[in-house]
Amino acid sequence: MKTKILFLIIIPLSLYFYGCSTSISLGIQTFNVANENGDSLTFYLGSKEDGLSNKLLVMIQGSGNESIKRRFGWGIEAVSLGYDILYLEKYAFNDSLLFMQSDCRERRLGDIQFALNYIEKNAYKNSLDEIFLFADSEGGAFVPELAYNNKLVKRAIILATGGYEQSKQFEILLEKEKNENYIGFLTASGILSKEDLQKQYGLIKDNPSSGQLWLGHSYKYWNSFLWYNPENIIEKLDIPILHIIGGRDRSVPVESIEYLMKKYNHKKNLEFHIIPDLDHSFTDSNGNKQFNKVLKEIVLPWYKSKN
Repeated sequence: MKTKILFLIIIPLSLYFYGCSTSISLGIQTFNVANENGDSLTFYLGSKEDGLSNKLLVMIQGSGNESIKRRFGWGIEAVSLGYDILYLEKYAFNDSLLFMQSDCRERRLGDIQFALNYIEKNAYKNSLDEIFLFADSEGGAFVPELAYNNKLVKRAIILATGGYEQSKQFEILLEKEKNENYIGFLTASGILSKEDLQKQYGLIKDNPSSGQLWLGHSYKYWNSFLWYNPENIIEKLDIPILHIIGGRDRSVPVESIEYLMKKYNHKKNLEFHIIPDLDHSFTDSNGNKQFNKVLKEIVLPWYKSKN
């Protein structure tokens, strides 16, 4: 496989610890690399200006096509723990039509794996000792396979990602929308009953194309996610994995995390936290964002307990 670097630039940034006054100056290397199919992928490697570490935190975002640059600063606490940070752009994130046509589970998983392989070989010269995955929402769906396929992945954090197949999660969310009498994204799209949902599933199965859309994504995309289940892989993993979800999450049903808690209560490497008053974006019922608090009170203590 031939890989071509299109260009590489280094941009100095000053990033801040969440909730702290201490600043950390990072050098950000921007990689634009063509994969084996000639598609250009972009990722950013942040490190202290005195050089790379031997540990890497990888930030994997959710389902939108906005730039990962808006999350520069996420994970910055990890720098004090000796990690560099890799931020991954999605393929065609700045071309909405091409993004819609190409986006699917297999595509994202392949692109993430390509970036990990490239960075390990070309930036770290195969001297990397640890990869730490930090994923939220849709990004969490890739963690089990990435951890299973990469021996360097030593730990992972998964935010607002469920344990059921996406199809079952939608069934639970639809029932909640009906029982709690609120207009969620399913009822807003015209899905008013379980029969409507099953009909939509049938349309997706029969025509998994990139030209048909539902809930902002193509049928191709939904066909790749709706019935995917990583349970067999999760059973085989022994690295520490922290799951966190808000109890008021209306995008991912908390029941799907409760299911994982019960099914894998024998696996001591898995830890689960359900925070009652938070929604999908970790905002409380008063509109206050609590992500920094979650980092301080749950994430950092969990990390320290696993070292």
